[in-house]
Amino acid sequence: MEKNVTVVVSHFVRKGKEQAFEQALKRVLEQAKIYPGYQGIQTLQQSSPAENEYILLIRFDSEPNYTTWKNSATRQAWAQELKEYVTRQSEVRYQEGIEFWFSLPQLATAKPPAKWKMALLTWMVIYPLVLTLGTLAGLALDFAPSYLRTLSVSLVLVPLMTWVVMPNVTKLFSAWLFQR
Repeated sequence: MEKNVTVVVSHFVRKGKEQAFEQALKRVLEQAKIYPGYQGIQTLQQSSPAENEYILLIRFDSEPNYTTWKNSATRQAWAQELKEYVTRQSEVRYQEGIEFWFSLPQLATAKPPAKWKMALLTWMVIYPLVLTLGTLAGLALDFAPSYLRTLSVSLVLVPLMTWVVMPNVTKLFSAWLFQR
Protein backbone atom coordinates (compact mmCIF):
# COMPACT_ATOMS: atom_id res chain seq x y z
CA MET A 1 0.00 0.00 0.00
CA GLU A 2 1.33 3.44 -0.92
CA LYS A 3 1.84 5.98 1.86
CA ASN A 4 0.61 9.54 1.68
CA VAL A 5 3.48 11.98 1.37
CA THR A 6 3.76 15.41 2.93
CA VAL A 7 6.67 17.55 1.83
CA VAL A 8 7.50 20.62 3.92
CA VAL A 9 9.29 23.32 1.92
CA SER A 10 10.54 26.58 3.42
CA HIS A 11 11.04 29.46 0.99
CA PHE A 12 12.86 32.51 2.37
CA VAL A 13 11.47 35.45 0.42
CA ARG A 14 13.26 38.80 0.06
CA LYS A 15 11.61 41.84 1.62
CA GLY A 16 9.63 43.68 -1.03
CA LYS A 17 9.18 40.54 -3.18
CA GLU A 18 6.33 39.05 -1.14
CA GLN A 19 3.53 40.12 -3.49
CA ALA A 20 5.31 38.83 -6.61
CA PHE A 21 6.11 35.56 -4.81
CA GLU A 22 2.48 35.14 -3.73
CA GLN A 23 1.22 35.76 -7.28
CA ALA A 24 3.66 33.18 -8.66
CA LEU A 25 2.62 30.77 -5.90
CA LYS A 26 -1.07 31.15 -6.83
CA ARG A 27 -0.25 30.34 -10.45
CA VAL A 28 1.72 27.20 -9.59
CA LEU A 29 -0.97 26.01 -7.13
CA GLU A 30 -3.60 26.22 -9.86
CA GLN A 31 -1.39 24.15 -12.14
CA ALA A 32 -0.57 21.59 -9.40
CA LYS A 33 -4.25 20.64 -9.08
CA ILE A 34 -4.18 18.75 -12.38
CA TYR A 35 -1.47 16.30 -11.25
CA PRO A 36 -2.56 12.80 -10.18
CA GLY A 37 -2.65 12.23 -6.45
CA TYR A 38 -2.50 15.93 -5.56
CA GLN A 39 -4.21 16.45 -2.20
CA GLY A 40 -3.46 20.09 -1.52
CA ILE A 41 -0.91 22.64 -0.43
CA GLN A 42 -1.17 24.57 2.81
CA THR A 43 0.81 27.79 3.10
CA LEU A 44 2.05 29.31 6.35
CA GLN A 45 3.98 32.55 6.63
CA GLN A 46 6.42 33.76 9.25
CA SER A 47 8.01 37.19 9.09
CA SER A 48 11.27 38.41 10.52
CA PRO A 49 13.09 41.74 10.06
CA ALA A 50 15.41 40.19 7.47
CA GLU A 51 13.14 37.90 5.45
CA ASN A 52 9.76 36.27 5.19
CA GLU A 53 9.56 32.52 5.46
CA TYR A 54 6.79 30.84 3.51
CA ILE A 55 6.26 27.25 4.58
CA LEU A 56 4.46 25.03 2.08
CA LEU A 57 2.96 21.71 3.20
CA ILE A 58 2.55 19.81 -0.07
CA ARG A 59 0.46 16.65 0.05
CA PHE A 60 0.25 13.80 -2.46
CA ASP A 61 -1.36 10.40 -2.10
CA SER A 62 1.85 8.51 -2.93
CA GLU A 63 5.57 8.90 -3.49
CA PRO A 64 5.34 8.13 -7.24
CA ASN A 65 2.68 10.82 -7.76
CA TYR A 66 4.73 13.33 -5.79
CA THR A 67 7.80 12.42 -7.86
CA THR A 68 5.80 13.03 -11.06
CA TRP A 69 4.95 16.52 -9.78
CA LYS A 70 8.48 17.18 -8.54
CA ASN A 71 9.97 16.28 -11.93
CA SER A 72 7.29 18.05 -13.99
CA ALA A 73 8.02 20.97 -16.30
CA THR A 74 5.55 23.05 -14.24
CA ARG A 75 7.49 22.44 -11.03
CA GLN A 76 10.85 23.01 -12.76
CA ALA A 77 9.67 26.36 -14.15
CA TRP A 78 8.46 27.31 -10.67
CA ALA A 79 11.86 26.46 -9.19
CA GLN A 80 13.52 28.67 -11.81
CA GLU A 81 11.13 31.56 -11.14
CA LEU A 82 11.73 31.26 -7.38
CA LYS A 83 15.32 32.40 -7.79
CA GLU A 84 14.01 35.94 -8.36
CA TYR A 85 12.27 36.03 -4.97
CA VAL A 86 14.27 34.00 -2.45
CA THR A 87 17.28 35.02 -0.37
CA ARG A 88 18.72 31.53 0.03
CA GLN A 89 18.25 27.90 -0.93
CA SER A 90 14.83 26.52 -0.04
CA GLU A 91 14.73 23.82 2.62
CA VAL A 92 12.84 20.58 1.93
CA ARG A 93 11.74 17.87 4.38
CA TYR A 94 9.61 14.77 3.76
CA GLN A 95 7.01 13.42 6.17
CA GLU A 96 5.06 10.17 6.15
CA GLY A 97 1.94 9.08 7.98
CA ILE A 98 1.15 10.84 11.25
CA GLU A 99 4.43 12.76 11.28
CA PHE A 100 2.39 15.63 9.82
CA TRP A 101 0.61 15.93 13.18
CA PHE A 102 3.98 16.41 14.83
CA SER A 103 5.37 19.24 12.77
CA LEU A 104 5.76 22.82 13.89
CA PRO A 105 6.20 25.60 11.32
CA GLN A 106 8.90 27.22 13.46
CA LEU A 107 10.78 23.90 13.40
CA ALA A 108 10.21 23.24 9.71
CA THR A 109 13.65 21.72 9.25
CA ALA A 110 13.70 19.70 12.50
CA LYS A 111 13.72 15.91 12.33
CA PRO A 112 10.42 14.24 13.25
CA PRO A 113 10.18 12.98 16.84
CA ALA A 114 10.81 9.36 17.77
CA LYS A 115 7.94 7.11 16.68
CA TRP A 116 7.31 5.89 20.25
CA LYS A 117 6.83 9.51 21.38
CA MET A 118 4.37 10.15 18.55
CA ALA A 119 2.45 6.96 19.36
CA LEU A 120 2.30 7.70 23.11
CA LEU A 121 1.17 11.30 22.65
CA THR A 122 -1.40 10.30 20.00
CA TRP A 123 -2.86 7.69 22.34
CA MET A 124 -2.92 10.18 25.25
CA VAL A 125 -4.96 12.57 23.08
CA ILE A 126 -7.20 10.13 21.20
CA TYR A 127 -8.30 8.07 24.20
CA PRO A 128 -10.07 10.89 26.09
CA LEU A 129 -11.44 12.34 22.84
CA VAL A 130 -12.93 8.99 21.78
CA LEU A 131 -14.46 8.54 25.24
CA THR A 132 -15.94 12.04 25.24
CA LEU A 133 -17.13 12.08 21.64
CA GLY A 134 -18.46 8.52 21.92
CA THR A 135 -20.46 9.43 25.01
CA LEU A 136 -21.84 12.59 23.38
CA ALA A 137 -22.72 10.70 20.19
CA GLY A 138 -24.42 8.01 22.28
CA LEU A 139 -26.53 10.62 24.07
CA ALA A 140 -27.36 12.66 20.98
CA LEU A 141 -27.84 9.74 18.60
CA ASP A 142 -29.14 6.99 20.90
CA PHE A 143 -31.79 6.17 18.29
CA ALA A 144 -29.17 5.50 15.60
CA PRO A 145 -27.34 2.20 15.01
CA SER A 146 -23.84 1.94 16.48
CA TYR A 147 -22.13 2.17 13.08
CA LEU A 148 -23.72 5.61 12.50
CA ARG A 149 -22.68 6.79 15.98
CA THR A 150 -19.14 5.57 15.26
CA LEU A 151 -19.21 7.30 11.88
CA SER A 152 -20.23 10.58 13.51
CA VAL A 153 -17.42 10.26 16.08
CA SER A 154 -14.82 9.66 13.36
CA LEU A 155 -16.15 12.54 11.23
CA VAL A 156 -15.57 14.89 14.16
CA LEU A 157 -12.41 13.26 15.54
CA VAL A 158 -10.18 13.32 12.45
CA PRO A 159 -10.52 17.03 11.58
CA LEU A 160 -10.36 17.93 15.29
CA MET A 161 -7.12 16.00 15.68
CA THR A 162 -5.58 17.32 12.45
CA TRP A 163 -6.37 21.02 12.68
CA VAL A 164 -7.12 21.80 16.33
CA VAL A 165 -5.82 19.33 18.90
CA MET A 166 -2.53 17.99 17.55
CA PRO A 167 -1.05 21.35 16.48
CA ASN A 168 -1.65 22.66 20.02
CA VAL A 169 -0.51 19.47 21.76
CA THR A 170 2.61 19.39 19.59
CA LYS A 171 3.44 22.97 20.63
CA LEU A 172 2.77 22.14 24.28
CA PHE A 173 5.04 19.05 24.24
CA SER A 174 7.58 20.36 21.70
CA ALA A 175 10.52 20.40 24.14
CA TRP A 176 9.97 16.71 24.91
CA LEU A 177 9.05 15.65 21.36
CA PHE A 178 11.96 17.28 19.56
CA GLN A 179 14.56 16.63 22.24
CA ARG A 180 17.64 14.94 20.75
